[in-house]
Amino acid sequence: MKILAATSHKARSARELAFMFDIPLASCYRKLRELTAAGLLKVESTELTIDGKRYKTYRSQVNCVTLVYERGKVRMKVDMHLRQPLEIEKNMAMPVQRQETNGISQ
Repeated sequence: MKILAATSHKARSARELAFMFDIPLASCYRKLRELTAAGLLKVESTELTIDGKRYKTYRSQVNCVTLVYERGKVRMKVDMHLRQPLEIEKNMAMPVQRQETNGISQ
């Protein structure tokens, strides 16, 4: 959530984000890969440092997240930039069904 919030108004590099949140750079890159693969972040640009090294800047694709809990149901709506909203609903009051095989619960 912190990475999505930090990249919502300005594209930022992994190094900037790692410094902002005091996390190891390797962990920051892992989180950036996960968020990018999920479509929540987008690589906005690839730039060069003064000494010729390439780095990417990332921008959040999430505009708004709405979470509602009502009568045992959780509904989440994620409004994304230039994409259809993602809507998830789960009934939390329903017990998990276990399968039985030969009278033995699994």
